[in-house]
Amino acid sequence: MHLIRRHSIVLITIFLFLPILHVSTFAKDRGTVLYEESLSLYRNISVNPDKAKDKEIWETIAQAFRSVYETYPNSSKAPNSLFLAGKMYEEIGDRFNSDNDYRKAIYTSRQFVETFPLSNLTDDAQIRIARIYEKMGDKKQAYVEYNRIIEDLPQDDMMNAARKKKGELSRYKPTTKEKKKYKYSDTGKPKITKIRHWSTNDYTRVVIHLDKDTTFSSKLLNADPSIDKPPRLFVDINNTAIDNNLYVEPITKGLLEEIKFGRNTNNKSRVVLYINSFDDYKVFALQNPYRIVMDIEGKGSKPNTLFAKDKNSSYKPKSTYNPKSSPSTGDVDSLRQALGLKIRTVVIDPGHGGHDPGAVGPKGVKEKDINLKIALELKKILDRDGKSIGIDNVYLTRSTDRFIPLEERTAIAKKRNADLFISIHCNASKNRKATGSESYILSFTKNQRSLEVAARENATTKKRVSDLDDILKQYLLSSKIDESEKFATYVQNSIYSTVAPKYSSFKNKGVKKAPFIVLIGADIPSILVETSFISNPTEEKRLNNSKYRTRIAQGIFDGIKLYSSETQTASINY
Repeated sequence: MHLIRRHSIVLITIFLFLPILHVSTFAKDRGTVLYEESLSLYRNISVNPDKAKDKEIWETIAQAFRSVYETYPNSSKAPNSLFLAGKMYEEIGDRFNSDNDYRKAIYTSRQFVETFPLSNLTDDAQIRIARIYEKMGDKKQAYVEYNRIIEDLPQDDMMNAARKKKGELSRYKPTTKEKKKYKYSDTGKPKITKIRHWSTNDYTRVVIHLDKDTTFSSKLLNADPSIDKPPRLFVDINNTAIDNNLYVEPITKGLLEEIKFGRNTNNKSRVVLYINSFDDYKVFALQNPYRIVMDIEGKGSKPNTLFAKDKNSSYKPKSTYNPKSSPSTGDVDSLRQALGLKIRTVVIDPGHGGHDPGAVGPKGVKEKDINLKIALELKKILDRDGKSIGIDNVYLTRSTDRFIPLEERTAIAKKRNADLFISIHCNASKNRKATGSESYILSFTKNQRSLEVAARENATTKKRVSDLDDILKQYLLSSKIDESEKFATYVQNSIYSTVAPKYSSFKNKGVKKAPFIVLIGADIPSILVETSFISNPTEEKRLNNSKYRTRIAQGIFDGIKLYSSETQTASINY
């Protein structure tokens, strides 16, 4: 089994985000300054016997080097930072007898070789990979890695050392049948390629990525105080292998304590989550690409008091809100604040991004770009006017053109302790005359049009969308359906009220239900807004106009404001 232990990244946080006030800073790029500070810390720990015994310090500095590379990839010191991160992970493996850190060193060094193939340090990184495999007892893989230097890097100064080691390991040369296996680590079985995780103090989501579809089973093991074991949730994944370069980021805080992974039998791989406390869990698979999602709720994750009156669809939302009829005096407002009844945090999710353009209009306008522009405008309005209704925090799942998996977007909302989640999209239809907006909540549906919309936003087929029914059954009891419907109705009506007076053809297509992956597991009022039809040439042109997008963003804000006011009043009266 390989172990990922929690450790502090306080030093990294301070180091990367507080200003460095040396005069020399202004003559150097930020990446260079941070690299030099990391290098100084590395040199100090190497000569300090007491600090050298502290694994957490080593891991923190290694992560600092990685952070410099990831945050400032264009810095002249980015290659050195990545190289030294790999070097440090090898040293951590040596000092603390940690195979997991050896694997981090292999992963980081491999990344260096592939990213900087012409660097004069490439052969050093490659020979490090070979050396680590030899330390770990995998002599055949070590032979292959030493041979790569001879075959791929023959002009570099490590060739003689590699040739010597290849001779020493000649009896471990893979056979013809083994050669492909050892060179590419490919047995033909589905491989676990990545494990990602997000945690709060009472929630964690872990996503296991594989390169092919397979089957799995899961089981919860209760805490065992007699052997000091916390609750554990594991999945056995059938007929799988673990990628040699599998890397799991360090766990820093929250409900999740440890992740262990390894081959349980010749045909199964097991991933085990160690958790602080347990109340409920759900495990399900998503397609394209295949991944297994593990959601865990810890003790203390109680429903938000804002939504205590959620009762089986008996509520009919109002389209307007009259503050004179509500107890919104200064005293009541103070009471709301004291009881924590205000909606304080909103997470906005601009759909698609990066390599996923979403729908594309007749003139080539991409949905991903429009979604982001509307989201940025909505954040601007909430930052400016949200405090008047108690909203202190507004976050975006993405603020640039980058791809984020659907399940990560929900996890971001959970990690931010969001009170509301809004996923922004543009609609599309084969009918080029289709116009207007519609809003969706998470639920079952047999409506073929709604299933088509969900299939497009989930990047899958209608058949795959129908397969989500079993997953939805796990979540709908805790998904705030009624509150989401109230919220969606306010937003939908407000968008129409804001846009239609200026654009008479704009239609209110209402609130609908469909199984959107991005809404699964949010556990707060969550909606997906299809703002307009980018497939309609007229609406595509409008969406490309900043004034039109501002109207849509203002309409969403007005809906948030109405819902927030109604919710606070209902909570006080309750």
